[in-house]
Amino acid sequence: MSLDHIKIVPMSEEHIAALAAIEQQCFSTPWSAQSLREELEIPSAVFRVALVDGAVAGYMGMQDAGDVAYVCNIAVSPDYRRQGVATTLIEAQCKIARLMMIRELSLEVRTSNREARALYEKIGFQYIGTRPHFYSHPSENAEIYTLYL
Repeated sequence: MSLDHIKIVPMSEEHIAALAAIEQQCFSTPWSAQSLREELEIPSAVFRVALVDGAVAGYMGMQDAGDVAYVCNIAVSPDYRRQGVATTLIEAQCKIARLMMIRELSLEVRTSNREARALYEKIGFQYIGTRPHFYSHPSENAEIYTLYL
């Protein structure tokens, strides 16, 4: 698939149901439609949706905290994985972050999520440390990664 087919747009109400379904597919403790909807009202929240030929393929959300932003979630539908969707989302959010004068993006990822960790490292995120027992269902450590912009 060509990356030209991936369009990044601001998250809106019309995306919520599809994103909640993707959350159910991707996470053991998924965000609800209501939790996603609440992000629309938070001024510091910057959420973007990836559309592939008009279909919701995934999303990435971050919270602006001054010159640092915290990545809340990156989720891509299993139907669209390994097609450049996550990379395109991260690159789009990095452009926005730079315009907002954000110096770094920080995120946590399950220790067992080797594919995501490899992607983050390929993009330039650096391993910073571990948060013991950060996740539940199942209990697992989180690896902290930061991208310096």
